[in-house]
Amino acid sequence: MSEMLSGTAVRVLVVEDGSVSARTLRMQLENMGYDVVGVFASGEEAVQCVQAMKREAQACGGAQAAAGQGLGLPDILLVDISLAGSMDGVEVVEHVRRVHDVPVIYLTAATDDATFQRAKETNPFAWLAKPVTPDSLHRSIGMALYKRELDAQLRRNEEKYRSIVQTMSEGLVILDTDLHIVFSNASFLSMAGGEYAGVMEPLLFESLLCDATRRDFFMTLAKVRSGGRGVLVGNILRAGGGSVPVRISMTMWGEPSAEDDAANPGCGIICVITDRTEQLASASALREVESKYRTLFENALDGIYQSTPEGRFLEVNPAMAAIFGYDSPSAMVDLVRDIGTQMYADAGDRKVFLQALWENEQVSRFQVRMKRRGGERIWVELSSRAVWGADGSISHIEGMLFDVTDRKKVEMDLRRRASRDDLTGLYNRHYFREWLNGALASAFRNGTRVALLYIDLNGFKNVNDTYGHLEGDRVLRELAVRIRDRVRECDMVARIGGDEFCVVLEGLNDSDDARRVAHEIGEALMQPLSGNGPVHSISGSVGIAVFPDDGGDVDSLLHCADEAMYCAKMDASSAFAFWSRKGEARK
Repeated sequence: MSEMLSGTAVRVLVVEDGSVSARTLRMQLENMGYDVVGVFASGEEAVQCVQAMKREAQACGGAQAAAGQGLGLPDILLVDISLAGSMDGVEVVEHVRRVHDVPVIYLTAATDDATFQRAKETNPFAWLAKPVTPDSLHRSIGMALYKRELDAQLRRNEEKYRSIVQTMSEGLVILDTDLHIVFSNASFLSMAGGEYAGVMEPLLFESLLCDATRRDFFMTLAKVRSGGRGVLVGNILRAGGGSVPVRISMTMWGEPSAEDDAANPGCGIICVITDRTEQLASASALREVESKYRTLFENALDGIYQSTPEGRFLEVNPAMAAIFGYDSPSAMVDLVRDIGTQMYADAGDRKVFLQALWENEQVSRFQVRMKRRGGERIWVELSSRAVWGADGSISHIEGMLFDVTDRKKVEMDLRRRASRDDLTGLYNRHYFREWLNGALASAFRNGTRVALLYIDLNGFKNVNDTYGHLEGDRVLRELAVRIRDRVRECDMVARIGGDEFCVVLEGLNDSDDARRVAHEIGEALMQPLSGNGPVHSISGSVGIAVFPDDGGDVDSLLHCADEAMYCAKMDASSAFAFWSRKGEARK
């Protein structure tokens, strides 16, 4: 009945000065399978016992021994809060916790408010009123062990995330509501030049910002406090002098609470700070190679451009102008007044592009449909980056553009070929099974019915044998059109074999709907086929199976519909039949 720790019984230490209560507790615990490592009437004796156990564990050495595993240290401490002697139960817990972190359950018949408040500060796992029943005792011990494991997991998670924060390359600063720094990671301290010595109170974050950056910080802070996210670019002051160019991303965390204090704020601001020194140095180096870039710009085969965030081109290369049907780069720059409405097939895609650019500073391989000057739609692939101005906003956008229309056509054709029958244009067997599986899952969720019509052509083999496969293909295409025309646009029609077709009807009210469609298809197939060649008389046998009545999955439903089709084929009086468990045609 007792809880188990790593395959051993839970060890319990009892501190109870009532002899009857102590014997009762020991008996209850042992009957439930707990290992009672000691029962003490005196708090002093209990503390001395735990200290001795701890010394023994440490003397054994090793991680396992240090943790007290298998050496008698208790897993649970049951303490009468109102002990006689120089120590009460609260003091016992305080002394034990100095050498061994153990969950505590207080036992008491009554206590005063002052003692209760002291006991709360020891963070007990439970509080049991005497007399204690075995059930309540067992449940309290189980919950105490469970809560201890949760606390241990929480500590492990805190250590893990603290390690992540301390090793991240960006600086991380957490501010309270008054903008004092309550936490900063190693990267930020390195960025700021180390610890700020001589500070008696928490440091105000604004004191580390240059004047211009400080003004932008408070403007951005207003946006953040209203529920948004804020980004600014500026400089922070180093402790040893000078400044560092940075990008600061800000967001709110937590909710204010009446229990907040300076040591444990319930909400504040999280600032992620990126050192832009290398980025700015790269920008300077980029300017030095401007002449080389110009040559590449003018002669590249792919489109290269610069534009404003508002939607005007600043510069395009000849290839870009040619892709979109303009006579020259200057003509494209002059005539395109709004990139979003004039260039994008869907203006909403422009907003998606700009949002991604703002959040990530660059966008790679963004595929979108755009318009040429004459209105023709083309597919392009954009790779762009934001160029930031001194004020922290995007000054312009620059990037490359590739015409991927031909590639898109090939991809779409391959997708079509993967799902379609080349001869008839209907869906193929592979896609049909996937689609039917999804239709059955949807019908199961919604409590609706689905009918599967399995169609086999009669007399088609004679067409192939007599007139050849070219004529047979023509006949198949014509019959596929007839089947498709007799069902709704939302219904699935597939060719699953040489002269076999399947139709899936969703959302049926009753079997009469399937009967009506099967009858119409049968009538359509029986109409003579004529064209430039001979007249053919073809008919079809239709087997019908209904989900969930006849089968609950794709294979069982196909099997039932196939059997029903053969029943219809054997019955000359009907072109269709429903599946019957007796194996007989049901019209």
